[in-house]
Amino acid sequence: MEWIAHTDALADALAGVAAGPLAVDLEADSFHHFREKVCLLQLSFGERDLLVDPLAGTSLEPLRPLLQDRGVRKVMHGADYDLRLLGRDHAIAVAGVFDTMIAARLTGERAFGLAALLEKHLSVHLDKSHQRADWSLRPLSPAMAAYAVEDTRHLPELAARLGARLAELGRLPWAEEEFRRLEGVRWAVSGDPEPWRKIKGASALPRRELAVLREVAALREELARTRDVPQFRVLRDEVAVELARRRPRVRGDLGEIPGLPRSFLSGSGTAVLLAAIDRAEALPAEELPEVRRGTRIRVVAEFEERVKHLREGRDRVAAALDLDPSLLAPRGTLEAVAARELAGEAPASAPELRGWQAALLLPVWSAP
Repeated sequence: MEWIAHTDALADALAGVAAGPLAVDLEADSFHHFREKVCLLQLSFGERDLLVDPLAGTSLEPLRPLLQDRGVRKVMHGADYDLRLLGRDHAIAVAGVFDTMIAARLTGERAFGLAALLEKHLSVHLDKSHQRADWSLRPLSPAMAAYAVEDTRHLPELAARLGARLAELGRLPWAEEEFRRLEGVRWAVSGDPEPWRKIKGASALPRRELAVLREVAALREELARTRDVPQFRVLRDEVAVELARRRPRVRGDLGEIPGLPRSFLSGSGTAVLLAAIDRAEALPAEELPEVRRGTRIRVVAEFEERVKHLREGRDRVAAALDLDPSLLAPRGTLEAVAARELAGEAPASAPELRGWQAALLLPVWSAP
C-alpha cells in the first residue's frame, strides 16, 4: 500500500500502469458534509495499491490521460456515482470502463454487491464496517486505509472471471454497450425550483400543509449548509412531512413529533422552526402552493393493457435467461415503449431501450 500525497509522486507511480487493467474506486464524504467531495482515490494495478489523497493538494492531472485512454481497461464496481463525482470535481470523463456490478447482473447474479461477489468468486471476505466513515478526516486510521485498498485490490481478478462468464454466455457485447452508456453519465445540476416536492409523502399533502413543508425544507437546507452537514442529519424527510401534517404552533406541540431532533425542542432551534411554520400559516390562500398530481399515464386502459403485454413478454425472456426482469426493462422503459407504440412510433426508438434489450424483446413484443 502506497500513500500518495504529492502530484509528482502520483505521476511517478502511474508510470507502472502500462496497458492495465487499472482498478479504480473513490471515497467521498456525502454522509458527513453538505456538499460531498472526493476525499480519497484508490488505484490498483499489477502488485501495487495506491491511495491518492486529493485533500492534500494532490492534483489528479497525471491520472487524466490514463482514465481517458480507452485502451487501458478501468475496472470499477457500481461506478455511476464515482464517475459523476470525478466529472464534477475534476472534469475527468473516464473511458474504457468495466463495471463488475453490471457484469455480475448480466451473468445472472442476484447478490451483486462487491462483498458478496468477492466472497463467492474469490473467497475474499470484505469488511464493510467503514463504508460510511468520514473520509475527509486526516490522518486516516490504518484500519480505514486497509479497508480502502480492499475495494480495488481484487477487482481485476473479479473482472477477469466475470468477463469470461459473459463471453461464455455470449453476453459480453451486452456488457460493453452498458459500459459505454455508463461512461456518458454526468453530474446533474438540479434546476428544480421546488425540490421539496420530491420528498416522499409530499404529493399527498393539501395546500396549507405543502406550504409548511416548503418552509421546513428551506430551513433544513439553510441549517445544513451553515453546519456543513447533509440535510438528513438536520431533519429526516419523514419528520419534515410529519411536521407539515401536524402544523405545531407552540413549543409543547413539538414534543409530540416522532423523531424530531433535540436541537429543535429548546432554545433557538425551537424559535426558528416555529417561525418557519408561522410563515406558512400566515400565507393568504392564493399564495399557497398548488397540489400537483402525478403526470405518468395511468388512466388510459389501452396504455395499461399494452404495458401489461410488454411486461409479460419481458418476464418470459428474463426467466429463460435467468435474469432479473428489471435488468431487461424496468417499468419506466415499458411505459416509454408503450407510449411510442400508441403514438404510432417504432418501439425501438425509445431512448430508454438499449440495443441488446431491443434485440431480445422486440421479437417477443411483436408476436401476436
